[in-house]
Order: sequence, then C-alpha cells, then structure tokens
Amino acid sequence: MDVGFAIAASTRPPLFAEVVRSIAVFYDGLVVPGDVLLFLSGAWMTAEAWGGWGFMQNPWLAGMILLFLIEFVEGNTVTRLYFMHLRRLTKEALVQGAATPELIRARQAQVPTFTHFLDLPLLLLIVSLGAIQPGTWTQFLIGAICALAVATALTLWIPRLYPWGSPTKNDLH
Repeated sequence: MDVGFAIAASTRPPLFAEVVRSIAVFYDGLVVPGDVLLFLSGAWMTAEAWGGWGFMQNPWLAGMILLFLIEFVEGNTVTRLYFMHLRRLTKEALVQGAATPELIRARQAQVPTFTHFLDLPLLLLIVSLGAIQPGTWTQFLIGAICALAVATALTLWIPRLYPWGSPTKNDLH
C-alpha cells in the first residue's frame, strides 16, 4: 500500500469509509463463502478418504485440519467483529467529518493486526504439512512457533514503517 494513500485514508473519513466498506464487501462476498466451501469439501473428502476420524493417526493431516479450524474461527470472530466495529466507528467519523478518538484507537488495535499477520505464516505451514506429510508433530510445532514469531515481528515492525500520524502536505496530494 502506498504510504501517502494510507495516511490520506486515515485522515479523510470518506476515503477511509470506502476502504472499510470495500474490505467488508470482499470479505462477505468472497472470503466467507470460500471458507465455508473449503470446509465442507475438505470435511467430505477427509471423511471419505480416511474413514471418519482415521485422519487423526496422521500428524500432517490432523495438523492441517487443526490449523484450518483455527484460521476459520479466528477469521469469523476476531476479524469479523473488528471490521463490524471499525465500520460503525467510520460511520460516526463521517457524521462528524473527522476521525474520532475511538476510530484512531481502533485502528491501532494490536490483536486484529496480529491475527492479520498470522494468516500467511499459518497458510505456509498448512501447505508445508500437506507437501511434506511428516509422520511426527515436530514440523507442526516448529512451524507454529515460527508462524507466531513472524506474526509478532510483523505486528511490531509494520506499523512503524507506515505510521498513522498526521499527514504532510505532500502525503495528501
């Protein structure tokens, strides 16, 4: 994302409201239906191939399913609740014509930022478990620790690169 756009979006309520609305449309229109389809088809294929709970004997497959469930629950709780809250606060900011203190605090929330940055490392771990198919839980545990470390590092580092501070004249043009 362009730094100037990020700062302009954070200081101009109409632009920020449009960004939040676009994310909500994308999430509700593509992500949620895709997750449900993936869950249903994956559950059916796993039950067919492994005879019900037989997949639990394979750490790689059980780990993939566990990680998918964690991501599914996180995406439909933390992320959904955060964007519903952000949408409400953005509507209030539009009425007032400026970012409210509540909106500024909500944008700086650490938990949604962390879960956002956790998505890709966990996806990489899911793919690696399916590709390598380890017979023990070692890869799962090391990968989970690494995913948490990467998400933590990105949560601390990225906001410093793209601060939500006051824009300069050049940022708004």
